[in-house]
Amino acid sequence: MAHLERDRTTFGNMVEVYWDIRGKSFTKSSPEEVAFNRVMGGQITRNSLYDSIGGPFPATSHRCHHKPKRCLPVQQCTGFPSSPLLFHPNAKGCQIVMDLTQKAVKRQASFCNAITFSNRPIALYEQITKKQCCWSGALRLGFTAKDPSRINPDSLPKYACPDLVSQSGFWAKALPEEFANEGNVIAFWVDKKGRVFYRINDSSPMLFFSGVRTIEPLWALIDVYGLTRGVQLL
Repeated sequence: MAHLERDRTTFGNMVEVYWDIRGKSFTKSSPEEVAFNRVMGGQITRNSLYDSIGGPFPATSHRCHHKPKRCLPVQQCTGFPSSPLLFHPNAKGCQIVMDLTQKAVKRQASFCNAITFSNRPIALYEQITKKQCCWSGALRLGFTAKDPSRINPDSLPKYACPDLVSQSGFWAKALPEEFANEGNVIAFWVDKKGRVFYRINDSSPMLFFSGVRTIEPLWALIDVYGLTRGVQLL
């Protein structure tokens, strides 16, 4: 599971791939969740990430908008990953600080330069979860066909959107800002047709965006931007 942190003056939201966002244990919120083989989760809280990595969270102002579309229940995860989903230790923005477990990251300053990737390819329908805290502006979520191990960290742009997604092999979008409430859990995944979905708490899955190439390995992409101060995988 993953946790996202924020300070007392801000609010946060999280993204969940299928882990208990409360940091306690796996939950059975719905039949769809039980069907998934593996998930990566995260939660946004006020103290855990702050204590594990240290340092205060900054604040800013920037807004983005998005209209979600409801969709059919998600299918079962295809494939069975052999290792836990962690953050890639090297391919990350210059403002990212990562703990030794590779499960928690925090943006140490500013509101950008905080792009992160998963340490291994994800499976189709594998859900990724986390919580976030807040500036103004929304977390960016997506996938890449580029192996993060071959990405030079110094070449990463400040923003996943629009900078990184303008390059071939990267797909991402800003999470709707209205979901940036502390305690929310957000899960996102990609299906075999290249459609990306997300779910807030126990709500029905909603279409996020489409067009992802699924004929090649994909890694998760999370830009700890704006509202999000930190992310912890649970």
